[in-house]
Amino acid sequence: MSSIVDSFLYNFTAGTHLRDAQHAHKIYTNSNFTFAPKQKYMYHVVFQPNAEVGNSATANSFLFQKELGILVKSTDLPSFRASVENKQQYNRKKNIQTRLDYQDIRMTLHDDNLGAVRAMLKEYYKYYFADGNRSPTGSQAAYLPRDKYFGDVPNYGLNNRKRTPFFSYITIYQLARRQWFAYTLLNPLLSAWDHGNVDSTDGSFNEASMTVAYEGVLYSEGKVSQDPIVGFGDADVGYDVEKSPLGIIDNGIAGEFGAGGLLPALLGAAVNEFLTGGSNTASNFASAAAAGVVSAAVAAVTGGGNGVYNVDSQADTTVSSATESNSPQLDAAAIIAALNDPATKALLTPALINTGVIPNVDINTYNSATAVEKSAIDQNLINLIQGGNLLLIQTASNALAGVA
Repeated sequence: MSSIVDSFLYNFTAGTHLRDAQHAHKIYTNSNFTFAPKQKYMYHVVFQPNAEVGNSATANSFLFQKELGILVKSTDLPSFRASVENKQQYNRKKNIQTRLDYQDIRMTLHDDNLGAVRAMLKEYYKYYFADGNRSPTGSQAAYLPRDKYFGDVPNYGLNNRKRTPFFSYITIYQLARRQWFAYTLLNPLLSAWDHGNVDSTDGSFNEASMTVAYEGVLYSEGKVSQDPIVGFGDADVGYDVEKSPLGIIDNGIAGEFGAGGLLPALLGAAVNEFLTGGSNTASNFASAAAAGVVSAAVAAVTGGGNGVYNVDSQADTTVSSATESNSPQLDAAAIIAALNDPATKALLTPALINTGVIPNVDINTYNSATAVEKSAIDQNLINLIQGGNLLLIQTASNALAGVA
């Protein structure tokens, strides 16, 4: 310790200064990192389906809107290409803009176990293209061997009479310093999408991808605290909103480094001791420095006199005993068959109603309803399960797995 302090004092008195790269410091770290580059992993995406697609009770794209934004693994930001023509103006070269093209962006999403991403792409496919809405079997099958003269040929392809876009917009948010910077893609259409691939020799995760075309871009920005982003920081989609019990840094730390604070006082005392020729200078400096370090460390641990840390005494240190169930999904027919058993129905119905997929209906409403009203609610649940509502299917699968 003595040799380190002696070296420091030698360089100090000799006029040699050890410092950081001033140009980098002034550009990138001054003013709370104002001009530091944004981190690529700080982003959030919001998909906004059109009302014609359905709602949270009829369409998985609405039901899992918040989760879909979090499942975006990576995405391009919008890019532009302007067509510029070179003209001759009395032998002078003159560049003229003639059009603006928006370049398609590519977006990849995690292929989640529940199938929310797959459900969104399935609903997009069935919304625009008649192919996905045709039965492959039975006497009315749309894909029986035939030619154009065979009976009544169903509609295929874009014969779906849809004029309203599936997505009203898709917004990509960059996040930095508690602010967001948004790019809103207007009337987006998928020019390509795929469900990844499977490979028995590959242990990595599967992903889906989309290539998105759009008609325009709107720029906007705001503060996360004042203009909340849909789904970002919501506890109901898994964000951790608990404060750390280890403590948070408060403004007290600024006082320790500022004028009149502990650290400048320690350094000043040590330098003064050296310059005035005090005895055992290096040892005194080392002792003063060590005392300051110990004092700051004690304050950090105990939340005491120096005020470097304030420990959150209200932090919840208990561990929740609730567990998430991830039972394999049953098909809709198996769940509906189970609902035909009165005992099983009595078990499943509260869990299904409490998902909130039927607006303004909870278990208390159901219990106080008339027999006719209960029958209507039961039929509504069955219709939603038959329609592929993933939340109801997974909830019923979890409950039935518990019975087994």
